Amino acid sequence: MKKGLREKAAQGHWPTVAHVGYINNRQTHRIDIDPVRGPLVARVFELYATGDYSVSALRRKAREIGLTHRLGSRPMATSELHRMLQNPIYTGDFRWLSKIHRGSHTPLISHDTFERVQAVLQHKPRGRYQKRRHAFMGLMTCGRCGCQMTAEMKKGRYIYYRCTGFKGRCGNTYIREEALADLLGATVDAIQIPTEVADSLEHAVQTSQALAETERRETRDRLDKQRRALIAKLDRGYDDYLEGRISEDFWTRKSEQWEEERRALDAQLARLDQPSAALAVSGQKILELAKQAGFLYRRQDHAEQRRLVETVLSNCTFDRGSLCPTYAKPFDLFARGNETGNWRRGWDSNPRAGYPTRRFRGAPVTTTSVPLRRGRQALTAGRSRTRQTLNYNSSTSPRPPADTRVPLRRSLKNACISARQSASRTPATTSNR
Repeated sequence: MKKGLREKAAQGHWPTVAHVGYINNRQTHRIDIDPVRGPLVARVFELYATGDYSVSALRRKAREIGLTHRLGSRPMATSELHRMLQNPIYTGDFRWLSKIHRGSHTPLISHDTFERVQAVLQHKPRGRYQKRRHAFMGLMTCGRCGCQMTAEMKKGRYIYYRCTGFKGRCGNTYIREEALADLLGATVDAIQIPTEVADSLEHAVQTSQALAETERRETRDRLDKQRRALIAKLDRGYDDYLEGRISEDFWTRKSEQWEEERRALDAQLARLDQPSAALAVSGQKILELAKQAGFLYRRQDHAEQRRLVETVLSNCTFDRGSLCPTYAKPFDLFARGNETGNWRRGWDSNPRAGYPTRRFRGAPVTTTSVPLRRGRQALTAGRSRTRQTLNYNSSTSPRPPADTRVPLRRSLKNACISARQSASRTPATTSNR
Protein backbone atom coordinates (compact mmCIF):
# COMPACT_ATOMS: atom_id res chain seq x y z
CA MET A 1 0.00 0.00 0.00
CA LYS A 2 2.83 2.40 0.83
CA LYS A 3 4.41 1.72 -2.55
CA GLY A 4 1.13 2.52 -4.29
CA LEU A 5 0.77 5.80 -2.39
CA ARG A 6 4.36 6.72 -3.18
CA GLU A 7 3.86 6.04 -6.89
CA LYS A 8 0.62 8.03 -6.91
CA ALA A 9 2.42 10.97 -5.30
CA ALA A 10 5.24 10.68 -7.84
CA GLN A 11 2.64 11.03 -10.61
CA GLY A 12 1.45 14.32 -9.07
CA HIS A 13 -1.78 13.14 -7.44
CA TRP A 14 -2.56 13.70 -3.77
CA PRO A 15 -2.77 10.14 -2.43
CA THR A 16 -5.02 10.48 0.62
CA VAL A 17 -7.82 12.58 2.20
CA ALA A 18 -8.12 16.12 0.86
CA HIS A 19 -7.28 19.15 2.99
CA VAL A 20 -9.63 21.99 3.83
CA GLY A 21 -10.50 23.78 0.60
CA TYR A 22 -10.45 20.59 -1.50
CA ILE A 23 -12.73 17.56 -1.79
CA ASN A 24 -12.04 14.00 -2.93
CA ASN A 25 -13.52 13.06 -6.30
CA ARG A 26 -14.64 9.43 -6.09
CA GLN A 27 -14.90 9.00 -9.87
CA THR A 28 -11.44 10.29 -10.84
CA HIS A 29 -9.74 9.52 -7.49
CA ARG A 30 -8.29 13.02 -7.56
CA ILE A 31 -8.91 16.15 -5.48
CA ASP A 32 -11.01 19.06 -6.72
CA ILE A 33 -11.60 22.53 -5.33
CA ASP A 34 -14.34 22.71 -2.71
CA PRO A 35 -16.89 25.16 -4.16
CA VAL A 36 -17.77 26.39 -0.64
CA ARG A 37 -14.56 26.32 1.37
CA GLY A 38 -12.07 26.83 -1.49
CA PRO A 39 -12.70 30.58 -2.04
CA LEU A 40 -12.77 31.10 1.74
CA VAL A 41 -9.34 29.47 2.13
CA ALA A 42 -7.95 31.72 -0.61
CA ARG A 43 -9.49 34.72 1.19
CA VAL A 44 -7.81 33.68 4.46
CA PHE A 45 -4.41 33.53 2.75
CA GLU A 46 -4.90 36.99 1.23
CA LEU A 47 -5.90 38.46 4.58
CA TYR A 48 -2.89 37.06 6.41
CA ALA A 49 -0.49 38.15 3.63
CA THR A 50 -1.37 41.79 4.38
CA GLY A 51 0.40 41.52 7.75
CA ASP A 52 -2.51 43.12 9.62
CA TYR A 53 -3.63 39.92 11.36
CA SER A 54 -2.15 37.57 13.90
CA VAL A 55 -3.09 33.90 13.67
CA SER A 56 -5.53 34.35 16.56
CA ALA A 57 -7.12 37.37 14.90
CA LEU A 58 -7.23 35.43 11.63
CA ARG A 59 -9.13 32.62 13.38
CA ARG A 60 -11.82 35.07 14.45
CA LYS A 61 -11.95 36.53 10.94
CA ALA A 62 -12.22 33.04 9.39
CA ARG A 63 -15.13 32.30 11.70
CA GLU A 64 -16.85 35.51 10.61
CA ILE A 65 -16.57 34.71 6.89
CA GLY A 66 -17.83 31.15 7.45
CA LEU A 67 -14.75 28.93 7.06
CA THR A 68 -15.31 25.64 8.90
CA HIS A 69 -13.50 22.33 9.29
CA ARG A 70 -13.87 19.78 6.49
CA LEU A 71 -15.50 17.19 8.81
CA GLY A 72 -18.29 19.37 10.14
CA SER A 73 -19.53 22.83 10.88
CA ARG A 74 -17.15 23.60 13.74
CA PRO A 75 -14.79 26.59 13.34
CA MET A 76 -11.13 25.92 12.67
CA ALA A 77 -8.73 26.10 15.60
CA THR A 78 -5.69 28.37 15.69
CA SER A 79 -3.27 25.45 15.33
CA GLU A 80 -5.19 24.16 12.29
CA LEU A 81 -5.02 27.57 10.63
CA HIS A 82 -1.30 27.78 11.38
CA ARG A 83 -0.68 24.40 9.70
CA MET A 84 -2.88 25.40 6.77
CA LEU A 85 -0.88 28.59 6.20
CA GLN A 86 2.33 26.52 5.99
CA ASN A 87 0.94 23.87 3.63
CA PRO A 88 2.16 24.24 0.01
CA ILE A 89 -0.68 22.11 -1.38
CA TYR A 90 -2.71 25.28 -1.98
CA THR A 91 -0.09 26.47 -4.53
CA GLY A 92 -0.26 23.28 -6.62
CA ASP A 93 2.65 21.50 -4.88
CA PHE A 94 2.38 19.08 -2.00
CA ARG A 95 4.72 17.45 0.49
CA TRP A 96 4.69 13.66 0.78
CA LEU A 97 7.26 11.67 2.79
CA SER A 98 9.44 14.78 3.24
CA LYS A 99 9.56 15.35 -0.52
CA ILE A 100 7.93 18.12 -2.55
CA HIS A 101 5.90 16.95 -5.56
CA ARG A 102 4.31 18.99 -8.33
CA GLY A 103 0.59 18.31 -8.07
CA SER A 104 -1.88 17.94 -10.91
CA HIS A 105 -4.70 19.62 -8.94
CA THR A 106 -5.83 23.22 -9.41
CA PRO A 107 -4.07 25.65 -7.04
CA LEU A 108 -6.08 28.01 -4.84
CA ILE A 109 -3.38 30.68 -4.42
CA SER A 110 -0.27 31.80 -6.27
CA HIS A 111 3.30 31.10 -5.20
CA ASP A 112 3.78 34.83 -4.61
CA THR A 113 0.92 34.91 -2.09
CA PHE A 114 2.27 31.82 -0.35
CA GLU A 115 5.76 33.36 -0.08
CA ARG A 116 4.31 36.55 1.38
CA VAL A 117 2.42 34.48 3.94
CA GLN A 118 5.60 32.63 4.92
CA ALA A 119 7.42 35.95 5.29
CA VAL A 120 4.73 37.19 7.68
CA LEU A 121 4.89 33.93 9.65
CA GLN A 122 8.68 34.12 9.99
CA HIS A 123 8.70 37.81 10.87
CA LYS A 124 9.49 38.49 14.52
CA PRO A 125 6.23 39.64 16.08
CA ARG A 126 6.04 43.01 17.73
CA GLY A 127 3.29 44.89 19.55
CA ARG A 128 1.10 45.71 16.58
CA TYR A 129 -2.24 44.49 17.85
CA GLN A 130 -3.03 46.95 20.62
CA LYS A 131 -6.54 48.10 21.33
CA ARG A 132 -5.53 51.65 20.37
CA ARG A 133 -3.65 51.84 17.06
CA HIS A 134 -1.57 55.00 16.94
CA ALA A 135 -0.82 56.37 13.49
CA PHE A 136 2.99 56.16 13.35
CA MET A 137 3.57 53.13 15.58
CA GLY A 138 6.22 50.77 14.21
CA LEU A 139 7.60 53.19 11.62
CA MET A 140 10.71 54.24 13.57
CA THR A 141 13.44 52.88 15.75
CA CYS A 142 15.58 54.70 18.28
CA GLY A 143 18.70 56.15 16.72
CA ARG A 144 20.72 55.59 19.90
CA CYS A 145 19.91 52.09 21.13
CA GLY A 146 17.98 50.57 18.20
CA CYS A 147 14.81 49.86 20.19
CA GLN A 148 11.36 50.49 18.82
CA MET A 149 9.63 53.83 19.27
CA THR A 150 6.36 53.45 21.15
CA ALA A 151 3.44 55.81 21.60
CA GLU A 152 1.40 56.74 24.64
CA MET A 153 -1.41 59.16 25.34
CA LYS A 154 -1.18 61.80 28.04
CA LYS A 155 -4.14 63.57 29.61
CA GLY A 156 -6.48 61.73 27.26
CA ARG A 157 -5.62 63.87 24.21
CA TYR A 158 -1.88 64.33 23.66
CA ILE A 159 0.07 61.53 21.94
CA TYR A 160 3.83 61.29 22.48
CA TYR A 161 6.37 58.97 20.87
CA ARG A 162 9.41 57.79 22.80
CA CYS A 163 11.97 55.00 22.93
CA THR A 164 10.77 51.86 24.71
CA GLY A 165 14.02 51.77 26.72
CA PHE A 166 14.19 47.98 26.51
CA LYS A 167 18.01 48.07 26.59
CA GLY A 168 18.13 50.72 29.29
CA ARG A 169 17.93 54.49 29.29
CA CYS A 170 19.63 55.88 26.20
CA GLY A 171 19.01 59.63 26.58
CA ASN A 172 16.69 60.00 23.59
CA THR A 173 13.85 62.51 23.85
CA TYR A 174 10.13 62.24 23.23
CA ILE A 175 8.18 63.99 20.45
CA ARG A 176 4.57 65.00 19.94
CA GLU A 177 2.61 63.30 17.17
CA GLU A 178 1.99 66.61 15.39
CA ALA A 179 5.72 67.43 15.35
CA LEU A 180 6.53 63.92 14.17
CA ALA A 181 4.03 64.28 11.33
CA ASP A 182 5.83 67.45 10.22
CA LEU A 183 9.21 65.68 10.26
CA LEU A 184 7.84 62.79 8.22
CA GLY A 185 6.34 65.30 5.83
CA ALA A 186 9.82 66.74 5.28
CA THR A 187 11.10 63.28 4.36
CA VAL A 188 8.25 62.93 1.86
CA ASP A 189 9.06 66.36 0.39
CA ALA A 190 12.58 65.11 -0.36
CA ILE A 191 11.32 62.69 -3.02
CA GLN A 192 9.18 65.22 -4.90
CA ILE A 193 10.76 65.63 -8.33
CA PRO A 194 10.36 68.46 -10.85
CA THR A 195 7.61 68.12 -13.42
CA GLU A 196 9.99 68.18 -16.39
CA VAL A 197 12.07 65.37 -14.90
CA ALA A 198 8.95 63.30 -14.24
CA ASP A 199 7.72 63.88 -17.80
CA SER A 200 11.04 62.76 -19.29
CA LEU A 201 11.06 59.64 -17.13
CA GLU A 202 7.48 58.86 -18.07
CA HIS A 203 8.34 59.20 -21.75
CA ALA A 204 11.26 56.81 -21.29
CA VAL A 205 8.98 54.28 -19.58
CA GLN A 206 6.46 54.45 -22.41
CA THR A 207 9.06 54.08 -25.18
CA SER A 208 10.71 51.07 -23.52
CA GLN A 209 7.43 49.25 -22.87
CA ALA A 210 7.24 47.59 -26.29
CA LEU A 211 10.85 46.43 -26.12
CA ALA A 212 10.35 45.01 -22.63
CA GLU A 213 7.21 43.16 -23.73
CA THR A 214 9.03 41.60 -26.70
CA GLU A 215 11.90 40.50 -24.49
CA ARG A 216 9.44 39.08 -21.96
CA ARG A 217 7.69 36.97 -24.61
CA GLU A 218 10.99 35.66 -25.97
CA THR A 219 12.22 34.74 -22.50
CA ARG A 220 8.93 33.06 -21.67
CA ASP A 221 9.00 30.98 -24.85
CA ARG A 222 12.55 29.88 -24.10
CA LEU A 223 11.70 28.89 -20.51
CA ASP A 224 8.52 27.13 -21.62
CA LYS A 225 10.56 25.09 -24.12
CA GLN A 226 12.99 24.13 -21.35
CA ARG A 227 10.07 23.13 -19.12
CA ARG A 228 8.51 20.90 -21.80
CA ALA A 229 11.86 19.20 -22.39
CA LEU A 230 12.27 18.65 -18.65
CA ILE A 231 8.78 17.15 -18.31
CA ALA A 232 9.50 14.81 -21.24
CA LYS A 233 12.70 13.77 -19.50
CA LEU A 234 10.74 13.04 -16.30
CA ASP A 235 8.21 10.94 -18.22
CA ARG A 236 10.92 8.92 -19.95
CA GLY A 237 12.74 8.37 -16.67
CA TYR A 238 9.56 7.20 -14.97
CA ASP A 239 8.84 4.75 -17.80
CA ASP A 240 12.37 3.37 -17.51
CA TYR A 241 11.89 3.00 -13.75
CA LEU A 242 8.62 1.08 -14.20
CA GLU A 243 10.23 -1.25 -16.78
CA GLY A 244 13.20 -1.91 -14.49
CA ARG A 245 15.85 -0.26 -16.67
CA ILE A 246 17.04 1.97 -13.83
CA SER A 247 17.21 1.40 -10.10
CA GLU A 248 14.93 3.02 -7.55
CA ASP A 249 17.78 4.95 -5.96
CA PHE A 250 18.86 6.40 -9.31
CA TRP A 251 15.27 7.34 -10.16
CA THR A 252 14.72 8.97 -6.78
CA ARG A 253 17.89 11.03 -7.03
CA LYS A 254 17.33 12.18 -10.62
CA SER A 255 13.62 12.86 -10.13
CA GLU A 256 14.36 15.10 -7.15
CA GLN A 257 16.93 17.00 -9.22
CA TRP A 258 14.53 17.40 -12.15
CA GLU A 259 11.65 18.43 -9.91
CA GLU A 260 13.82 21.12 -8.34
CA GLU A 261 14.71 22.43 -11.80
CA ARG A 262 11.05 22.38 -12.82
CA ARG A 263 10.00 24.33 -9.74
CA ALA A 264 12.65 26.94 -10.51
CA LEU A 265 11.35 27.22 -14.09
CA ASP A 266 7.75 27.50 -12.84
CA ALA A 267 8.75 30.32 -10.49
CA GLN A 268 10.44 32.20 -13.34
CA LEU A 269 7.43 31.67 -15.61
CA ALA A 270 5.09 32.93 -12.89
CA ARG A 271 7.11 36.13 -12.61
CA LEU A 272 7.05 36.55 -16.39
CA ASP A 273 3.28 36.09 -16.54
CA GLN A 274 2.90 39.64 -15.29
CA PRO A 275 2.77 41.70 -18.51
CA SER A 276 5.03 44.66 -18.98
CA ALA A 277 1.98 46.90 -19.38
CA ALA A 278 1.21 46.42 -15.69
CA LEU A 279 4.81 47.33 -14.85
CA ALA A 280 4.54 50.45 -16.99
CA VAL A 281 1.33 51.45 -15.23
CA SER A 282 3.08 50.96 -11.87
CA GLY A 283 5.94 53.17 -13.05
CA GLN A 284 3.50 55.89 -14.09
CA LYS A 285 1.77 55.72 -10.71
CA ILE A 286 5.12 56.05 -8.94
CA LEU A 287 5.98 59.10 -11.03
CA GLU A 288 2.57 60.65 -10.35
CA LEU A 289 3.14 60.11 -6.64
CA ALA A 290 6.64 61.59 -6.82
CA LYS A 291 5.39 64.72 -8.61
CA GLN A 292 2.95 65.67 -5.84
CA ALA A 293 4.07 63.63 -2.82
CA GLY A 294 4.26 66.56 -0.40
CA PHE A 295 0.91 67.96 -1.47
CA LEU A 296 -0.81 64.57 -1.09
CA TYR A 297 0.79 64.00 2.32
CA ARG A 298 -0.51 67.24 3.83
CA ARG A 299 -4.04 66.71 2.54
CA GLN A 300 -4.52 63.37 4.34
CA ASP A 301 -5.17 62.43 7.93
CA HIS A 302 -2.59 60.62 10.04
CA ALA A 303 -3.74 57.12 8.98
CA GLU A 304 -3.34 57.91 5.27
CA GLN A 305 -0.07 59.69 5.98
CA ARG A 306 1.20 56.48 7.54
CA ARG A 307 0.35 54.51 4.39
CA LEU A 308 2.23 57.02 2.26
CA VAL A 309 5.26 56.95 4.56
CA GLU A 310 5.28 53.13 4.54
CA THR A 311 5.35 53.25 0.74
CA VAL A 312 8.21 55.75 0.55
CA LEU A 313 10.45 54.65 3.45
CA SER A 314 11.97 51.27 4.21
CA ASN A 315 13.43 52.31 7.58
CA CYS A 316 13.66 55.38 9.77
CA THR A 317 15.45 56.28 13.01
CA PHE A 318 14.71 59.08 15.48
CA ASP A 319 17.39 60.79 17.56
CA ARG A 320 16.58 63.81 19.75
CA GLY A 321 14.23 65.61 17.39
CA SER A 322 15.73 64.57 14.04
CA LEU A 323 14.85 61.77 11.62
CA CYS A 324 17.27 59.71 9.54
CA PRO A 325 15.19 58.11 6.77
CA THR A 326 16.13 55.20 4.49
CA TYR A 327 14.13 55.40 1.29
CA ALA A 328 12.70 52.41 -0.51
CA LYS A 329 13.48 51.87 -4.17
CA PRO A 330 13.02 53.74 -6.45
CA PHE A 331 12.34 56.69 -4.15
CA ASP A 332 15.98 56.68 -3.00
CA LEU A 333 16.96 57.74 -6.53
CA PHE A 334 14.51 60.64 -6.40
CA ALA A 335 15.86 61.82 -3.03
CA ARG A 336 19.46 61.54 -4.25
CA GLY A 337 18.62 63.44 -7.43
CA ASN A 338 17.01 66.27 -5.47
CA GLU A 339 20.01 66.41 -3.15
CA THR A 340 22.73 66.42 -5.81
CA GLY A 341 20.82 67.92 -8.74
CA ASN A 342 22.24 65.17 -10.96
CA TRP A 343 19.61 62.96 -12.57
CA ARG A 344 22.03 60.98 -14.72
CA ARG A 345 23.31 58.75 -11.90
CA GLY A 346 26.91 59.93 -12.27
CA TRP A 347 27.26 59.50 -16.04
CA ASP A 348 28.38 62.27 -18.37
CA SER A 349 26.20 63.50 -21.21
CA ASN A 350 28.84 62.08 -23.63
CA PRO A 351 30.00 58.76 -22.13
CA ARG A 352 32.48 58.05 -24.94
CA ALA A 353 34.62 61.00 -23.91
CA GLY A 354 34.78 59.80 -20.32
CA TYR A 355 35.93 56.44 -19.04
CA PRO A 356 38.85 54.80 -20.88
CA THR A 357 37.98 51.87 -23.11
CA ARG A 358 40.79 49.76 -21.61
CA ARG A 359 42.24 49.36 -18.14
CA PHE A 360 45.88 50.44 -18.10
CA ARG A 361 48.22 48.29 -16.07
CA GLY A 362 49.34 50.21 -13.02
CA ALA A 363 46.90 53.10 -13.47
CA PRO A 364 44.68 53.81 -10.48
CA VAL A 365 41.03 52.87 -10.87
CA THR A 366 38.79 55.91 -10.48
CA THR A 367 35.14 56.77 -10.96
CA THR A 368 35.81 60.24 -12.36
CA SER A 369 35.88 60.77 -16.10
CA VAL A 370 39.34 60.95 -17.68
CA PRO A 371 39.83 61.98 -21.34
CA LEU A 372 41.18 59.18 -23.51
CA ARG A 373 44.08 61.29 -24.75
CA ARG A 374 45.48 61.31 -21.21
CA GLY A 375 45.66 57.52 -21.08
CA ARG A 376 49.42 57.33 -21.80
CA GLN A 377 50.12 59.95 -19.13
CA ALA A 378 48.07 57.96 -16.63
CA LEU A 379 49.99 54.83 -17.62
CA THR A 380 53.37 56.51 -17.06
CA ALA A 381 52.30 58.00 -13.72
CA GLY A 382 50.87 54.68 -12.61
CA ARG A 383 54.12 52.84 -13.38
CA SER A 384 56.16 55.38 -11.43
CA ARG A 385 53.84 55.07 -8.43
CA THR A 386 54.06 51.28 -8.70
CA ARG A 387 57.88 51.47 -8.48
CA GLN A 388 57.60 53.72 -5.43
CA THR A 389 55.29 51.24 -3.73
CA LEU A 390 57.48 48.23 -4.54
CA ASN A 391 60.61 49.99 -3.16
CA TYR A 392 58.88 50.72 0.14
CA ASN A 393 60.59 49.29 3.26
CA SER A 394 58.65 49.53 6.51
CA SER A 395 61.83 49.52 8.64
CA THR A 396 63.81 52.24 6.84
CA SER A 397 61.48 54.38 4.75
CA PRO A 398 58.57 56.54 5.78
CA ARG A 399 55.15 55.34 4.71
CA PRO A 400 54.13 56.92 1.39
CA PRO A 401 51.10 59.17 1.38
CA ALA A 402 47.70 57.65 0.65
CA ASP A 403 47.35 59.29 -2.76
CA THR A 404 50.51 57.58 -4.09
CA ARG A 405 49.45 54.04 -3.25
CA VAL A 406 48.28 51.94 -6.16
CA PRO A 407 45.08 50.02 -5.48
CA LEU A 408 46.24 46.93 -7.34
CA ARG A 409 46.20 43.52 -5.69
CA ARG A 410 49.47 42.34 -7.23
CA SER A 411 51.39 45.49 -6.30
CA LEU A 412 50.21 45.40 -2.70
CA LYS A 413 51.06 41.72 -2.43
CA ASN A 414 54.61 42.24 -3.73
CA ALA A 415 55.09 45.22 -1.42
CA CYS A 416 54.04 43.21 1.63
CA ILE A 417 56.34 40.33 0.69
CA SER A 418 59.28 42.72 0.23
CA ALA A 419 58.59 44.41 3.58
CA ARG A 420 58.45 41.09 5.45
CA GLN A 421 61.69 39.89 3.87
CA SER A 422 63.48 43.12 4.77
CA ALA A 423 62.25 42.99 8.35
CA SER A 424 63.36 39.36 8.77
CA ARG A 425 66.97 39.95 7.69
CA THR A 426 69.61 39.80 10.42
CA PRO A 427 72.39 42.43 10.77
CA ALA A 428 75.01 39.81 9.84
CA THR A 429 73.29 39.01 6.59
CA THR A 430 73.07 42.68 5.73
CA SER A 431 76.79 43.25 6.36
CA ASN A 432 77.76 40.22 4.26
CA ARG A 433 75.84 41.67 1.39
